[in-house]
Amino acid sequence: MITLLYFIIGCITGISMGVIGIGAGLITMPLLILSGLTIKQSVAAIMVMQLLPQSIPGVINYKDHIVWIPTALVILGSIFGIWLGSHMVKIGFLNEDILYQIITVFLFISSIYFYFNHC
Repeated sequence: MITLLYFIIGCITGISMGVIGIGAGLITMPLLILSGLTIKQSVAAIMVMQLLPQSIPGVINYKDHIVWIPTALVILGSIFGIWLGSHMVKIGFLNEDILYQIITVFLFISSIYFYFNHC
């Protein structure tokens, strides 16, 4: 049963990523935590998920819309940011309680922004 749950989480995330480009942080993270994973386990699963398999189908379908210079700069910034953020967690600079607070604040602010600007 739990295997099906994780497959469904992946499907929901994949559809969301394909439609609106949002999935890992806003959808997958809370669902994986609700399924019983810790925040660190959830982040690790998301990193593996985004490593390659989730991106290839989207890139193929959106290839005509890619603006390469901004995209490359965002990728470079993301590589550095992911390294820095994961290193901060690895060395214990950010503990799990702080991680939950960060994700809570981010989800709350994002929700308020989208509600008032797009609903």
